[in-house]
Amino acid sequence: MRSADDVQVLTPAEVKQARADMEPIATDGPATDGSGATAAGGTGVDAAAGDTVPLNKDTRPPELRLFDAYAKFKSCIEDAGETIKGNLQDPQNPAYKDPEYVKVITTCAARSDILSILQEMQTTRSNLNPDEVETRNKAFKLLEKCLVDRGWTIETTTDKIGLINPSVFQSPDGTLNQRDIDQCLSDTGINDAINGNG
Repeated sequence: MRSADDVQVLTPAEVKQARADMEPIATDGPATDGSGATAAGGTGVDAAAGDTVPLNKDTRPPELRLFDAYAKFKSCIEDAGETIKGNLQDPQNPAYKDPEYVKVITTCAARSDILSILQEMQTTRSNLNPDEVETRNKAFKLLEKCLVDRGWTIETTTDKIGLINPSVFQSPDGTLNQRDIDQCLSDTGINDAINGNG
């Protein structure tokens, strides 16, 4: 543990100078001459950055990522002392008349990334061909059977392209139990199919 005497406080100018004096981090990319320029005249940084894969990128379909995002969204709302009131996708929702409620919903939507996942899901679904719709419906039916066997309540509708959508989707205690979902995805083989192993 450091004592207060071990901590060095720098001015912004000193921090800037210290950063400028630091050696660049070595990469497996092209060799540079110290200025960042490669023998070919480029910087090498852009090429190396373009070839990297971000860690922890969730590559599951947006429908599955939506479960996680919704759980985070709902938990965030509850942590703020609120509940989900009405249809949050309805701009005429009376709950939106309360600016504090709107602030909670906006903050939680940003923290959970639920809006971008919903948008990605809608884009993906609008581009499905009939075979893809059939494949997704079969996978949903497998998941639905497994979850209903665990006591879940699931009600569905079918959209204009024939895709099955849950209108009610909750575990026996009324929540969205991620453990049940993950277990059923594994038990039914859907996870293997998503990961290219099935």
